[in-house]
Amino acid sequence: MKKAWLIPAAIVAMLAAYIAWTSWQPGGSEALLILTHATWAVCAWLAAILALRARLMFEPGMSSRRVWLLFGAGMTVLAFSETLWLLYRAVSQPMPYPSLIDISWGIGFVPILASMVLHYRSLHVQLSRRQKLLVLDTYVGLLFLALFFLLHYILSNPGQVAVMQLLVSAYYLIASLGVAFLATLSLMFMEGGLVARPWYYLVSSILTFAVAGLAFSFGTWTNTYATGSNFLSAVSDVCYLAGYLLAAAGGYSQLTLRLPGVDEA
Repeated sequence: MKKAWLIPAAIVAMLAAYIAWTSWQPGGSEALLILTHATWAVCAWLAAILALRARLMFEPGMSSRRVWLLFGAGMTVLAFSETLWLLYRAVSQPMPYPSLIDISWGIGFVPILASMVLHYRSLHVQLSRRQKLLVLDTYVGLLFLALFFLLHYILSNPGQVAVMQLLVSAYYLIASLGVAFLATLSLMFMEGGLVARPWYYLVSSILTFAVAGLAFSFGTWTNTYATGSNFLSAVSDVCYLAGYLLAAAGGYSQLTLRLPGVDEA
């Protein structure tokens, strides 16, 4: 794949443009809100389509084909969730938190997690116990740190966090970190090379989703999340956009992957 730098450059340019729009907010906060969710929906559908097409590069029965199918299926559910938000907004329906959209978005992570599990198993990963424990300790530490801040806020503000809201937010966080944990183990085993390039994007996508989910969860717990209103909300929104862009880049990288000596054979 020639000029591989074009993909990250395009992602950086799109994120920079969105950050500039967030800072300037032409048309006001409502226009920014619609733009944000519309952009998420478009990028999510793009990621889903590319992932489902990438599966066709592998023969039926191959684990890699199932991995991309599951990842594409998960992205399709996420894309549907983003589109559903736009439909709710178009008909001016109230959207409580958590809503059907949040539940649908959470369901989308199930096949994505399954794809990471299948990919991890298909590699027959042989990392040392020390490497596995290092990654595990890192993610467990992040989880406990997030839960510590959550518990601190709940105890400091009793009665302000609904049980269902708490459960959905915790699920977002645990699912994101769980998927990221498996993806990181796979990437450590694959190391470098052209074959690993799509997975660099996918792992980065999942990690940014984890950051976005953490920021979003904390924002909803503290009633401070609102697109374009503060730094925490901007971190969440930018990371969600980055997550979809990186997922799409992973599918595109797989589709355009050309191994030296293979194409000439």
